[in-house]
Amino acid sequence: MTKGRLHTTSSVLAAVLSLVVACACIVGCSGSVMDYGTSSGGTGETLEERVASGLSVKAQRGSKTLQIERPALTGARPKDIKEGTWTVFVYLCGSDLETNGGAATADMNEMKKASGGENVRFVVETGGAKQWRGKVDGKKLTRHVIQNGAISEVDSVKAADMGEPNTLSDFLTWGLKTYPSEHMGLIMWDHGGGSISGVCFDECNKYDSLLLRELELSMAKTALTMWKKFDFVGFDACLMGTLETANMFASYADYMIASQEVEPGTGWEYSSIVKYLSEHPKCTGDELGKALCDSYLGSLPERSVATATLSVIDLSQIDGLLQSFYNFSEEMFESGSDQGTLATMTRGIRSAECYGTNNWMEGYTNMVDLGGMVNACAAVTPSADDVRDALSKAVTYQVRGRSHRGSSGLSVYYPLSVKDSRELTAFQTVAANPSYLSYVDRLAHGATYGGGAQATQYTSYSDESWYGGDQLWSLLMDEDTIYTLLGALASTRSVDPRWEYVDEHDGTSQVVTFAQEPQVDDEGVYWMQFDEDGINNVASADALVYRQTDDGKSLTLGETYEVYTDWNDGTVEDAFDGKWLSLPDGQNLCLYVVESNEDEATFTSPVRINGEDCYLRMHQDLATGAVEVEGKWTGSGENGLVNRSCLSIEPGDKIVPLYSTQAEQGNAAEESYDVEGKEYEVPKGGLTIDFGDLPLGTYRYSFNITDVYGDRYVTDPVQFDVDEDGIYFVAS
Repeated sequence: MTKGRLHTTSSVLAAVLSLVVACACIVGCSGSVMDYGTSSGGTGETLEERVASGLSVKAQRGSKTLQIERPALTGARPKDIKEGTWTVFVYLCGSDLETNGGAATADMNEMKKASGGENVRFVVETGGAKQWRGKVDGKKLTRHVIQNGAISEVDSVKAADMGEPNTLSDFLTWGLKTYPSEHMGLIMWDHGGGSISGVCFDECNKYDSLLLRELELSMAKTALTMWKKFDFVGFDACLMGTLETANMFASYADYMIASQEVEPGTGWEYSSIVKYLSEHPKCTGDELGKALCDSYLGSLPERSVATATLSVIDLSQIDGLLQSFYNFSEEMFESGSDQGTLATMTRGIRSAECYGTNNWMEGYTNMVDLGGMVNACAAVTPSADDVRDALSKAVTYQVRGRSHRGSSGLSVYYPLSVKDSRELTAFQTVAANPSYLSYVDRLAHGATYGGGAQATQYTSYSDESWYGGDQLWSLLMDEDTIYTLLGALASTRSVDPRWEYVDEHDGTSQVVTFAQEPQVDDEGVYWMQFDEDGINNVASADALVYRQTDDGKSLTLGETYEVYTDWNDGTVEDAFDGKWLSLPDGQNLCLYVVESNEDEATFTSPVRINGEDCYLRMHQDLATGAVEVEGKWTGSGENGLVNRSCLSIEPGDKIVPLYSTQAEQGNAAEESYDVEGKEYEVPKGGLTIDFGDLPLGTYRYSFNITDVYGDRYVTDPVQFDVDEDGIYFVAS
């Protein structure tokens, strides 16, 4: 993403830059291994890479010690700070949440309505939305103080991109100087996209966001003014409760409060935060976080409780977690050199809790529960217990709904399906250690080239395992202009050529092989059997169901998880019972599995509601078959923005089911949502979803296979008929 280039003719700047380059040449190395974070063909890390969050640790393959260095806070403590005072800085990027629903204004009003007295104030910067409710001037960045039941605009600056590092650091530098307090917090407010796409998507600037490496640059500049860490940093945004985020903010805050999952549009309940701080002025970030988690869960709409998560992270424990995860990643990488072990680990990881959107219909945010990943690999990673212990120390408190009972409190990036080289370019700047980067590279390489050895093993952040700490930080300490340049470097950084190979593959698996091709046996069972290589390359198998239309097309009804798989011998059989989810008027919905466990399955269905294309999300109790409608969701966008959780379905809403047609060309099937169902109007009693038998007729069925690298293989469809006596597969 390009934001504009920095132009300067300053001779002073040029001189300092020359010194920086000289310093980089002294500390950089050019050995026989690939420098982590070094652009292909370059001589060393760029400046912005040296201060990116991924470079806050020293690591060398084979070493059992991870050395961690973090920048110092060098600001002078202001005089006469009153005890028991709180200032919470809110970077409020309104985006479409404000334009379409006034959510940002609503939260400011929550802060205003709760009187915290003179000792509690919120200092808010607003921007990033095309339209504001109330008195906010959307043509500039406005700064407000909300205190003791009143809101006052105290400053404004020229409109700027809230996805730019300097916009955040300028606000915080001004705020720390103008409104210092004994206790301080920072809240990032808007959409979030997780470790890859970051947070705060500015609607006025093509939804540009603050990537994690840009947040690091912002905080590095702010550190020149900070005399103490923030008591907490909070993300009132989706998907930001990640190890990569915690690693970056461990230098600048005591605690982090964030959600692994998407949040509802209502977000946090701010009046309770104000009330708690006014009643507990000496509280820690941990204590506030616990109260915030409880008030958050208690304020959610009922439809959002099932998928809710919110965690409190003790950032002083992150270095220990990084150390144990480094050892774990080393063991994970080495174990993955055996293809069978790689497949076993992958199956477990793909069954762990994941967050946002992670299916081939809605797209992939690739955020997986860290505890679930560790559990999946525990049999071959001796350090798994150390990671679990460190994780339990880091996550001091969490709330979670029934759909995420297995959540550990922190997510980590995992390539369930890699989109492109830009995604991996972003990941390499925030990866927790080079061994884990190597593991990700192995998966990406296998997807592109059909398995085999990966191209590169990343052994360290640089040959000398150097983090640009004392030398670089002392050099830059008083050079505000250098940080401006660093921000520009981060913003204009193009795709790293080392990852361009990822763009060569089309998502079709090249490694699925059979001992017995898919077939219908004499008893009418549709089955197949993977050979040894297939067993070692396949992660999961479910099925796709199509309805045969009068004109000979196959209308896709979607996925079913009702498949029996025996990984010991590679046998896969259909276990389809012929039941499907439908609207009350009998129209079968097109269904795709978002997540499933032994108790519940979550489905998404492409629909048009009141003229808007979106998804209908539903949860089904697998014991009773009962279906709960969560609501409508618009999913994620090309820029990595993940919309907040579902909006409710209201009486009078008009729903039109959408379907794709599939030309029968095996794995080369062409799909498009070109078929509309009939319009259904939600009655006064609300929307209910029926679970019953498919209508009588002719259907088709394919096994839908996902390999260990995240690619798909769809078998040629076979016919089955539904009549009064049940389901019958027809042998071809």
